[in-house]
Amino acid sequence: MSKTIHILKGLGYAYIITLTILLGYNLLLTYTGLSYDTVSMVTSFITTISAAFGGFYACRHIKEKGLIYGFIVGISYMIILVIMFYLAKEKYIFDMTVLYKVLLVSAAGGIGGILGVNFK
Repeated sequence: MSKTIHILKGLGYAYIITLTILLGYNLLLTYTGLSYDTVSMVTSFITTISAAFGGFYACRHIKEKGLIYGFIVGISYMIILVIMFYLAKEKYIFDMTVLYKVLLVSAAGGIGGILGVNFK
């Protein structure tokens, strides 16, 4: 049961980090002359880093099987995110770019989990 709690806490922290950084980025876009061309790349970077931190946090406390539990955090993060986008947009299309992001973020969660298990 405690593993599930740590995974859920890792997911929560990942979403808090995502929302905080996205809010700051949106403020920069609104009040500065930053180009909107970088939005896709920046959001991919932010979600990847957030999932890696979520996997890191969960596996730092679980202390075993970092790749597996980190991957679970990453894939759960993306499943919830895809569901939120599906509910928010009228015509959401699950295409290859979304699949690429799912794989990237899941791998980042796994890498974060490996680092979390080995963090001293």
